[in-house]
Amino acid sequence: RAVRADKLCLAALSATLAHYLKDEAELQVPIWRMIAAPPEELRQRAQAWANRLGDGEVIAAQSTVGGGSLPDESLPGFVLALNKRSPNRFLERLRRLSPPVIARLENERVLFDPRTVLPEQDDLLIAALRQLT
Repeated sequence: RAVRADKLCLAALSATLAHYLKDEAELQVPIWRMIAAPPEELRQRAQAWANRLGDGEVIAAQSTVGGGSLPDESLPGFVLALNKRSPNRFLERLRRLSPPVIARLENERVLFDPRTVLPEQDDLLIAALRQLT
């Protein structure tokens, strides 16, 4: 009983499978929207974030697709890089927000990857970053 799918789970699975059957997964399934995002669109979004924040630099980067079934796959794209005096502390503060914001640390810079943020979430991300800066 503990692992049986309930009505909500079955409805979500049914809706997701319908997107695949209609060949619209790249438009409707969030992970495929993220994977299919063209690098130029990612660069433009990262630049828009930098402009709205008045901070940061847009740099080329690789997005890791994921563990599980694609552990070594990455995709080219662009990220917003912020220089922070205490980047680990800044990342911790981001994770404590509601909702949490997850970024990555690379070369002592905090990176925000537009591939991992749906376009309709851009305003939430900017509001969260403004709250901490």
